[in-house]
Amino acid sequence: MNSKQDEIKVEKLSKPGPQVALAYAAVFSAITGVGFLLTAPIPLIPGAIHWRILAFLPCIFGVLYGPIIGFLSGAIGNTLWAILGGYFNPATPIFDLVGVGLTGLLPGLFAKPEDALSSKGLLKATLVSLISGIVMVPIVAMGFELVGVAPFVPALVMLSLSDLPPIIVGTPIILRAIVPVFIKRKLIKWRL
Repeated sequence: MNSKQDEIKVEKLSKPGPQVALAYAAVFSAITGVGFLLTAPIPLIPGAIHWRILAFLPCIFGVLYGPIIGFLSGAIGNTLWAILGGYFNPATPIFDLVGVGLTGLLPGLFAKPEDALSSKGLLKATLVSLISGIVMVPIVAMGFELVGVAPFVPALVMLSLSDLPPIIVGTPIILRAIVPVFIKRKLIKWRL
């Protein structure tokens, strides 16, 4: 164990009550949706795919508060972004919802907040987040092709460019920065 882990005590995490879980899911979905909207100004396929600087948000929420909260922040947040940004299409409620939801679910299943306290754990959280993005990309690309928004291969390439670099860069930076503070201030009390 390194000195940072010795200084920060990780408490056993419980499950929240339904009202708390719903409130967190709503807040994190709103943060994801509005974050995607405000930071996705560069269209890669106009009207369909934009470079999403904050694509790592569902990954972060999944690691911090668990797979269900991570899934909901990605699924509902992306749907909110599509509605507010005018990008909602018939693929959104199925393919986008499931695909982007997985970017929060998988990190929440395989990484825990305390993983960010060590280099090895942070690498694990980052790789799981990247894998979740790699799983998401063909699901969303398939949806785009099925509804005629974009052909599969260009959608696959552009989604990879839009989401994977921010996930692989943003996830470790944000986790390393906030987890010690969140744990020390007891802002992570449960996982769902």
